[in-house]
Amino acid sequence: MPWKELPHTADAGLEIEADSAEGLVLESAKALYSFMFGEFSDLKPDQEDTIKIESLDLLELFVSWLNELLYIYDVRERIFYPRDVSIDLQGMRLSVNGNLCIPPKPVRAIKAVTYGSAEITTKPTWRFRVYLDL
Repeated sequence: MPWKELPHTADAGLEIEADSAEGLVLESAKALYSFMFGEFSDLKPDQEDTIKIESLDLLELFVSWLNELLYIYDVRERIFYPRDVSIDLQGMRLSVNGNLCIPPKPVRAIKAVTYGSAEITTKPTWRFRVYLDL
């Protein structure tokens, strides 16, 4: 499994791994949704959409990505399931095409993805460690 849950006293932590930055974007979305909804399948796409994010650094880019997914869930009552990822590591820009889908019933509520103790590494593999405010 490319991600695992990390123990924490008040929040929940996730550690996500992938072979590339694009893979880490996809795997981090899967990890967030698996944490929120448990195991699920048979998503029903409503429409296509694109998410674009710019940031000052790599950590901010990935934390903002997951917070954008939470925002879409909270406000639009949909989950954004990513399909195509384009990432500019020099300009710290992310563009993701995907589908908005009707979400399954949640098993856990998440308030926010936090910067506290968050870290990202690129070698030997891409690894993103982040904590969720529950």
